[in-house]
Amino acid sequence: MTTSGSIRKALLDAAAPLTVGEIAALLEADVRECDALLWGSPDEFVWQPGQRWTVANAKQRGERAHRVDAPDARSNLMSATAPEELRAFTMSSGLTVAVNRRPLDSDAFFTVRSAGNTITLTLNSTHELFVDLPIPFEKADEDGGFKKLCEVLISAWALYEDGLPGDSTKRATEDARLLWGRRAIEVLRDEGA
Repeated sequence: MTTSGSIRKALLDAAAPLTVGEIAALLEADVRECDALLWGSPDEFVWQPGQRWTVANAKQRGERAHRVDAPDARSNLMSATAPEELRAFTMSSGLTVAVNRRPLDSDAFFTVRSAGNTITLTLNSTHELFVDLPIPFEKADEDGGFKKLCEVLISAWALYEDGLPGDSTKRATEDARLLWGRRAIEVLRDEGA
């Protein structure tokens, strides 16, 4: 019977992260059993891009200190609560796209929210992508930064799509890419960009 300990040993002995199939072959075990153990032990194993697994780093637990009830020393909030409006446009269908920017507490470089006839696109102003590259919709770009931004975004999509597991997931993502391309044409025609 395969155990999480035997999987851990196999991963530690390997020179690189392994797929579930590779782990099962090394242990001469059932792939489904190994898969269940890996997904069922998030504190022991970490899923890597390319459907590979490795051993999780041990999380250090510090001693809990006695909590001191001290007042907050900050005089105001560290980030703006209201988004900065960058641009809005109405398409021929009557749909309005409002673009704004503000800090977001996630790794996403943007979010999309829909309310009634308005889609709000919020760009994450604190995302690492925008440290050296321009924020779209913000200002004119004289040094070609928007070209680089587009290259980074399209490359990131390609990496995302390539790393998806399963044929049905990949097909659905390819369909999404096709529809995204059609929507780009629609926005280009309506906005006159």
